[in-house]
Amino acid sequence: MRAVYLQIFGTAMTLSAAVRSTQADTAPAPSGANLCALVSKAEVSRALRVAIVRAEAPDTDLPGCDFSIKGTPAAAGSGHAVELAKGAAQANGTQLDAATQKLISSFATGIFQGSDSDKSATAGARHPGEVPVFTFTILPGDGNDQMRATRQAHVGIAPVAVTTIAKLGDEAFDSGGAMLSVRKGNRMIQFTYPSCACTTQDVVPLARKIVDQL
Repeated sequence: MRAVYLQIFGTAMTLSAAVRSTQADTAPAPSGANLCALVSKAEVSRALRVAIVRAEAPDTDLPGCDFSIKGTPAAAGSGHAVELAKGAAQANGTQLDAATQKLISSFATGIFQGSDSDKSATAGARHPGEVPVFTFTILPGDGNDQMRATRQAHVGIAPVAVTTIAKLGDEAFDSGGAMLSVRKGNRMIQFTYPSCACTTQDVVPLARKIVDQL
């Protein structure tokens, strides 16, 4: 069981690196663009039912924005684990009771607290005590090629499921309830939320507003 959780949530953190290794070096975003202005902290807070305390450009060369909450990576990751479990239960026509949700949260928190990724994230955080829960970046290279490579990479990593999302950009799909890939024209925009106690359904309206403005 521990191995399954590590695989599910570790996958979300490694998918971007696997795909970006195939990318070109030219970033498509306008120079100096304030992409955090495309959606407000208040809007993200309402959509994800959390208190966003910071919105800033990612600590990478890629244009985009990180939205962060107060908390720890372990606590944030366990919240996402509960939402994934609730979604799986609903898909099977059942619901998780409070006791089961608490058990999943405790189990996931223990896994994340003991993982190397959690220790690294805590030690290397730009803002100690804060966790990015919703991030988007505009990826370099041809959007059509990037979407195709991303889908192929994600489909090849079990047990992550790839689900097509309708009416979002020109093409969009979700990977494992933790990453949303969108193409608009020749641009690919990637949204990640493996530490968010939210679902893809919560993220899609935010993604749609951002993508519509690009």
